[in-house]
Amino acid sequence: MARATDLGGTSLAEKPPAEEADFELVRRYLAGRDPRAFESLVRRHLPMLRRLLAGLMRGTREDLEDAEQEVLLAVAGGLAGFRFQSSLATWLYSLARRRALDLLRRSRRRLRGVERLRLLPPDPPADPLEPLLAGERSARLLRAFRGLPVGDRQLLLMRDVEGFSMEEIAAMTAAPVGTAKSRLHRARARLARVLEV
Repeated sequence: MARATDLGGTSLAEKPPAEEADFELVRRYLAGRDPRAFESLVRRHLPMLRRLLAGLMRGTREDLEDAEQEVLLAVAGGLAGFRFQSSLATWLYSLARRRALDLLRRSRRRLRGVERLRLLPPDPPADPLEPLLAGERSARLLRAFRGLPVGDRQLLLMRDVEGFSMEEIAAMTAAPVGTAKSRLHRARARLARVLEV
């Protein structure tokens, strides 16, 4: 008798405990809009979402907080569409990424001809990326990272910060795995060139 597997070929009985806990929280939320279940989901995944927003968006702390709220509203409204076929982290990251890119496009249209998106202050005390990057070299790396195009920043965040597999990245970006790998390679090369200067 064949074991049930998810779309990734993993046995459903072999789901990591954290993933199963996420699935249970989603089920509880969907069953009765349990606010505690949603709060637990947010608490578990908010650091990842904040790193994504800080990595993709430039602006004031208020801009990032507004974007965070919009993403969380999209998550609350979109959980009914979660199919339990991937990890919740992958689904959340993909949804948040799309929403953040929508917000960036909207901001650019609004600011076109007036001003470009402002850079964050040099050393913001509550920058979500700050714990990941310490010291003078890290500050230089962060400036170089923020100078990259959005697509490069998102690939570097997905792979090198969040640790998503190339297959997950390909699914989130709707690109073949080979294309995602070559784009990641180019993004790393661009970052290296900027750091050499």
